[in-house]
Amino acid sequence: MMEKLILQYEKDLFSAKFCKNRLNLESRLSKNFIEYGKSGYIYDRESTINALMNLQEDKQIEIMQFELIELNENILLVHYISHHKEDDSYALRTSIWKNEDDKLKLYFHQGTVYRTL
Repeated sequence: MMEKLILQYEKDLFSAKFCKNRLNLESRLSKNFIEYGKSGYIYDRESTINALMNLQEDKQIEIMQFELIELNENILLVHYISHHKEDDSYALRTSIWKNEDDKLKLYFHQGTVYRTL
C-alpha cells in the first residue's frame, strides 16, 4: 500500500499538470528539501519548485526496479532506476520521504547517471 502511494508521488513530479500547481509542490516537498541532481548541481526547495513549475509537458520517464524501505514509522527510503525516454539515458535515483505534519514529504532526492558495463 505505502509502496504504491510513494511510487505515485514520485511519478507526480514528472507530470506537468501536477507541477503547474505551486500548492501541489509546496505540499509535497519538505521545507528542508535538497536535491543532488544527476547534473552535479545541488538544488534547494525553491529552485526545484520553480523548475518543476516550468515543465511544458510531462517528462517521459519510466521508473524501474522501484524499492521502498521503511527506516522507521516516519522515514521512508526509496531506490529506483529512471529511464529518460527523450534521450534514452538512465539514472540511479534515491529519495527520502519524511512524515511532517502528518503528511509524507520529499526530504531528499539524488540522481546519479547510470551506465552499464
